[in-house]
Amino acid sequence: MLSTKQKKERLKELPRLIRVAGRDQPAGQVWRAALAQGTWPVRARGAGSTVDAPPAEEDYALVDLNLAVEAVPPGETVPEPPAQVGYGGLTPRQRELFLRWLADPTAPAPAAFRRLYLAHLEVRLFEGEPFQQEAHQALLHLAASPAWTGHEELARVLLLSFWLRQDGAGLARWLAQGTLPGSLWGLALGHQALMGEGLGVEALAAVAAIWELPNAHLAPELLTFRLNSLASTLGQDPLQYALSQLSADALAPRPWRSVHRALRLALPQPDLQPVLEPLLREQFGLVDVEIAPAEEAKANPVPPENQEEKAQRSGDRWQLILEFGHSRSEYFHHVLSQSQRLPGFTQILDENRRLVYRVVFTKSEMRRFWRLWDYVQNWTSTRVYLNGEEVEKWKVWPYSQYLR
Repeated sequence: MLSTKQKKERLKELPRLIRVAGRDQPAGQVWRAALAQGTWPVRARGAGSTVDAPPAEEDYALVDLNLAVEAVPPGETVPEPPAQVGYGGLTPRQRELFLRWLADPTAPAPAAFRRLYLAHLEVRLFEGEPFQQEAHQALLHLAASPAWTGHEELARVLLLSFWLRQDGAGLARWLAQGTLPGSLWGLALGHQALMGEGLGVEALAAVAAIWELPNAHLAPELLTFRLNSLASTLGQDPLQYALSQLSADALAPRPWRSVHRALRLALPQPDLQPVLEPLLREQFGLVDVEIAPAEEAKANPVPPENQEEKAQRSGDRWQLILEFGHSRSEYFHHVLSQSQRLPGFTQILDENRRLVYRVVFTKSEMRRFWRLWDYVQNWTSTRVYLNGEEVEKWKVWPYSQYLR
């Protein structure tokens, strides 16, 4: 057992965020005090007389300096403790290793050590400033370290931290790093939507990779275009739209799975993935590969001048011609590249000796036309001709009677 002097020395060595018996309140008391304030965006599990309250005086995670520790000789192996064990359940040698590991929690460690450390940080989130800010930064530091990559319990504590702080912008920045486990993205985006933060391009890129959307690895300017196009179609930010499609039950507070067993909380946990993923999957499926695969164009080359002859032979004299010139749009080179892959592409000089790009479409090829039209419809050089007659751009939309 440590002497009084040794306890003081050990206390000085412990990180400030580690909670110590006799100095810090048990988690149950912290829980009661926080909820009694009525200012936190969480509530107790249950309601009325059925509130699930933890014991006020017990805390399995507190570091008790009265418990024995035992030095571990270099190279000696110590059995790993069970994952759910508290500090008191560690052996003296395991306590020594745990206290030593706290000097650098980004290092690899047994699951029990990680859970205990997260339990300390989680309780600190409810103790106000400066502990809440310090714990939040410590969680972000862990999330950026290789040893904690993909750790779901760490991610859940971080999500709780962002929710307690009502920091939607901070959550969006963290999600953009793409380190959140895939199983939590729907929930994280739900929290972001509830906090009023829209879907950004960086987070969109991350979720596209996590959900394995088609053509997920697009250039930022194309991601921006797709995101703006989806928002325009929905009439609002995609996260807000997905949130609006959920039922009242899906938005109601539900029991939250905390790391520390005394934090018995309930909070909203809307999952946006069932609504959002199909929308994004359809939007991402509209670009690049599906516009006109280069392999298809190479395997079935059709000279542009033969398009009209082909239509006449088949009895289909309906033809739509899309023309556009050079544009300062950031999407110009992408559009030109995609147009060049189409069998009906050619380039000509107009009466002013300016280069014009022309693509001929039959009715069976209109799906490709609409994908290009998304990009070029607002360009000043864009023209559309149906069977040789120019069609005003305002008349061009899917199922338009002017295109029959």
